[in-house]
Amino acid sequence: MIPQRILGRTELTVSALGLGTTEIGYVYGIGDRNMPSEKEAINLLHRAVDLGITFIDTGHFYGAAEERIGASGIAKRDSIIVSTKCGHVLDRGEDITEEELASQFRNEVEQSLKKLHLESIPLVQVHGGSAEQIRSGLISGIMNTLKAEGKLQYFGISTRGTEAPLAAIEDGNFDTLQLAASILDQRMYNTVFAEAYKHNIGIINRSVLLKGALTPARTSLAPSLKPLVSNADAAEDIAKKLGTTLPSLAIRFAFSQPEVSTVLVGSNKVKNLEVAAAAIADGPLHEEVLQQLRKLAIDDPLQVDPKNWDTQYVADAKDGKKVHANTK
Repeated sequence: MIPQRILGRTELTVSALGLGTTEIGYVYGIGDRNMPSEKEAINLLHRAVDLGITFIDTGHFYGAAEERIGASGIAKRDSIIVSTKCGHVLDRGEDITEEELASQFRNEVEQSLKKLHLESIPLVQVHGGSAEQIRSGLISGIMNTLKAEGKLQYFGISTRGTEAPLAAIEDGNFDTLQLAASILDQRMYNTVFAEAYKHNIGIINRSVLLKGALTPARTSLAPSLKPLVSNADAAEDIAKKLGTTLPSLAIRFAFSQPEVSTVLVGSNKVKNLEVAAAAIADGPLHEEVLQQLRKLAIDDPLQVDPKNWDTQYVADAKDGKKVHANTK
């Protein structure tokens, strides 16, 4: 079974492996992708629960994901923690007044409640927000109001870089941080993760497969990302010596970080969830392997942040065409 952990200072018990639901809401990722039917999505959600996954991560702007989670009925189970997101306008960097932002947060949370068929959402994460916006107290102020009204139980923030999450830790109101970290992107480990852990803030580790860069799909990445692909190839060599696959190794690498409460894996294929669950069952990696993988870290955000990947395009390795890559 998948281990269960307390999510930071919250009273929420979550599985060490969480399900990211972007791919059941809209077409997402590099290479040739398809969105599953509603029936397929619901079957996947039930299979995730059967595997022992009790943390489901979604977002107001994840297309049909919230509706499909609501239709599945799993959100109403006592053992299942569903976390959604609001405020994608912050991540897009759009100009918005304080009153408009508060109204948008409220509208999105209320819509999420209806789609998920819940009276209160266990965890709502703000998507984006600069360090300056966080330090102003505006974001946490809006979320505390919604919490006081009973629309949510806890709130956190999902953001990029190191400055914004460190500002969120300093703010003191955010219960969780959702951050990208992987074999290739280890910028968070010695700074943000350590500081959050010190303050008992739950860490949700997203992008552990780096949007497919740590899977066979990396063959579709643009030539400008050659350093990324090269280090992923090196990680795969390590995986082969251990008798495992690169995706499984990447999941275990994230699971091996003591500060992490739950490791998110997003997929619309049951087989991938089963592989991820088996990787968690294999346990943390030995320190010797972790040391080898730490040497593969890349600090360049142009390489490890998908938002910067070739102005949102990747090369199709089969015919040289370029295909759009959604980088939300």
